[in-house]
Amino acid sequence: MSTAIVSSEFKLMLSCCRIIPGNKELKQREDAFAETIDEDYFWALVLRHRIYPIVWFNLQHEARLSMGLKEKLKQFSEKNQRHALQSLLMQCRMQKVFDEQRFRGFFLKGVTLSELYYEDPGIRHVMDLDCWVEEDAIGYMTEWLYHEGYVSLPDVQTLNAKQLDFIKKTDHDLQFIAEKPGLPRIIELHWKLRGPLGGFNLNPDSPMNEVDNFLYLCAHGTEHGWFRLKWLFDLPQIMDRVTFDWAQVRDQAIMLDCLDHLELTMLLLKSMLNEPIPEVINVHLYASKYTTQLKYIHAAIASSSVFNDNNVNRLAYLRYMRSLSRKKINWGLILKYLTNPKDWELLPLPSGLFFLYFPLRPFLFLWRRFFENR
Repeated sequence: MSTAIVSSEFKLMLSCCRIIPGNKELKQREDAFAETIDEDYFWALVLRHRIYPIVWFNLQHEARLSMGLKEKLKQFSEKNQRHALQSLLMQCRMQKVFDEQRFRGFFLKGVTLSELYYEDPGIRHVMDLDCWVEEDAIGYMTEWLYHEGYVSLPDVQTLNAKQLDFIKKTDHDLQFIAEKPGLPRIIELHWKLRGPLGGFNLNPDSPMNEVDNFLYLCAHGTEHGWFRLKWLFDLPQIMDRVTFDWAQVRDQAIMLDCLDHLELTMLLLKSMLNEPIPEVINVHLYASKYTTQLKYIHAAIASSSVFNDNNVNRLAYLRYMRSLSRKKINWGLILKYLTNPKDWELLPLPSGLFFLYFPLRPFLFLWRRFFENR
């Protein structure tokens, strides 16, 4: 495990994983303060992992922190409260559209998770608003969001039929961006719950139950290498408030083809937060099976860089993703790397010539690199 993860600053951060800390979190906090705390480094970690609201909630009365650091935590957390209220308002408006149009749809993670398990929607960092809607509703909701002041990334209004079909087959959501004050900045509209890796093969007809939601969070975090502790901190809040039948959770993980996501998550909770692994899961778990993946996750969590900020990190993540893939040859994953909207923007081709993007990919990639570097 990286030395960064066992630093006093990391220990202090991990001690804030619950809104109601237990004895082990309080002891870890004392252990951290028994060592020297570099407040600048601690603040950088908190920002990097987007957990300042729950850290402020835990440490606002902590006399061993400077007033300067507490003021930064307070200011960022108050700003997050405003973002949470904006997201709640937008959720209500979107739900009204779902109901009026009789679309099947529900919201993922975000303030919905905060309301259910954090007691206050502002205690969890608000970044974007995720929702799943049935595929037939994507066109209508896209137009509605454009009318509200959002633009999709990529801009679907500039894409031809082949490009739209490619996105539909190789991806699972569209991202919408708005700069207008008072709106959540990012909305992700999902037509699939997960991407091309497979695993968590739930086809929802209604909002997920507590077991499915927990497994979804395991799958989401695992596929992203648990790069941000924000995602990992969700799980203690849920486990503190839901009495799971862990045999049922494991059986459902097998049913949804995400047992490896569940087992890897349990190993991570054990290694990072000292959470005990439920015996009904532990008795079937072979930790050695996940050694390489867990090593990657620990390194990703300890990293001070932004996600996939260089070619070395991108290659490591691609190897990690390949280890999670359900297919020996995953064409959905491969195709995503063989062309992308940046190529289409650089060289607009008609639908009938879409196939040319694949052989042209190396040249378009080098062209962009050359001019970006200049």
